[in-house]
Amino acid sequence: MKQLIYKILLSALAVLALSSTVAFLILGQERRSRIECSGIVVTVKDSADNHFVTGRDVQEYIRTGYGKVVGTAVRELKLDRIEEVVTGKSAVLNCEAYITPDGVLNLDVTQRRPKVRFQTASNGWYADADGFIFPLQRSYTCLVPIVDGEFPMNPGRGFKGMLEDWKEKDWMKRVVSLVEYMEKTGWDKRITQIHVDRNGEITLVPARGCETFLFGQPDRFPDKFRKMEKYYRMIAPLDRGYAKVDLRYDSQIVCSEKRNKA
Repeated sequence: MKQLIYKILLSALAVLALSSTVAFLILGQERRSRIECSGIVVTVKDSADNHFVTGRDVQEYIRTGYGKVVGTAVRELKLDRIEEVVTGKSAVLNCEAYITPDGVLNLDVTQRRPKVRFQTASNGWYADADGFIFPLQRSYTCLVPIVDGEFPMNPGRGFKGMLEDWKEKDWMKRVVSLVEYMEKTGWDKRITQIHVDRNGEITLVPARGCETFLFGQPDRFPDKFRKMEKYYRMIAPLDRGYAKVDLRYDSQIVCSEKRNKA
């Protein structure tokens, strides 16, 4: 009999504890539903490396792209939509939104990291390691290798056209890969200019010497730089006065156009 009473008491206590927990959760949920957003805190995680986006910029994105946040009930805020608005900006790689118990909307923002700056006579843009392009920022210039000249784009499309219809994206990604290869192998210290013509053919201008190197399309990097190194070891010391060195042909180094000597 005592055991039965003991079991009944334990069951009653368990039910009471469960009821209390449920009631606490319900009250907490009701209290939370009445909480209004009290502010916005933006953390730009990589602000020490790049300054494309500031906390003020992000708050402006939300104001114009989402609407009122501060003073709005927390339960009415659509965090996925807020993230979508912020990541919709081309210089933003990722955004995570969450609300702390005090009703503050927190946004952790990661910027895109440019690898190359492409520059024409009238326009310019950055490209990251994935070949994603985004426009230059008026408030900040990132010190990355510059590729200048003309580019294999459909005339008249402009920047927006490149984003919408990118037949050239593979070419752009290969140029980024070329820059990364030069950085890994030390050639970035020896080359001062990367110039592109309308057909996407690349010319490299070295820091020393009067030669320019016709690199061609951004491909076969090890082979072409191996030939450039061979030129410096075996041909340049002879001082034949070559102005152009063509690296585009398999197993050949074609030197031409003697430069004028003073």
